[in-house]
Amino acid sequence: MVPSFHALLTVDAEGYSRHRDAELPGLHTEIRHAVECACERSDLRDTWRGVRVLQSTGDGLLAVLPPDATASLISPFADHLQDALAESAPQLRARGQSLRLRAALHVGLVDDERPVTAGISSATIDVSRLLDSEPLRAALRDSDPNVTFAAVIVSAEAFDIFVRGGHTSLEPSRFTQVRAKVKQFDRRAYLYVPVSSHRPLDHEPSDAEPSESLPAPSSGPSVSHVTVTGNAAQNIIGNQIGGSIRQRRS
Repeated sequence: MVPSFHALLTVDAEGYSRHRDAELPGLHTEIRHAVECACERSDLRDTWRGVRVLQSTGDGLLAVLPPDATASLISPFADHLQDALAESAPQLRARGQSLRLRAALHVGLVDDERPVTAGISSATIDVSRLLDSEPLRAALRDSDPNVTFAAVIVSAEAFDIFVRGGHTSLEPSRFTQVRAKVKQFDRRAYLYVPVSSHRPLDHEPSDAEPSESLPAPSSGPSVSHVTVTGNAAQNIIGNQIGGSIRQRRS
């Protein structure tokens, strides 16, 4: 049987293993809910419910979907995934938990017919490599965890056909071209962050906290056994001294 052309979507939770073991099943349910919600808002509800290959990766999901879903999986799916995660964040935060997702999208040949080997192909390996790439990881790691909840990387194949080809609502300029290198995998790809931000500084000095120390006063001239020092220029004419001074008896 010749594999057919499909869209491949995979998602992965940042810092999933930092949560306690008892919390992991609930977080996995939250991942599924966020993806399902994003699909429904992208007019892909029936497509998602009819998915033939949907695999749990523990801290994420791998789905093999019809090729005509690809454009919507790029946009507006990415934005709706961000929104769904942002909406659930307060409730998770109240429980001491957090959920941010990396997502990768690719297109390629996949067999979704045979139960035992369904989803096994070079395309599924490639989309997994994209998900593990450093540019995608950095997009979340270097952002504000209370602002940026999702980051998406799109393979060059999907980008060239659907984004550059004008089949999505996103302009190509909204993406950042990156190099995805994982093991022997080394490909051009395109990064999209629906709501970008920068990681906040761990410490910002208050207004009352001096930004820098004043330099120690330097020694000035000596007049009648009195050493004159100061931070400003000093003019000594006769018995008159001009400038900011301090005196030290010799």
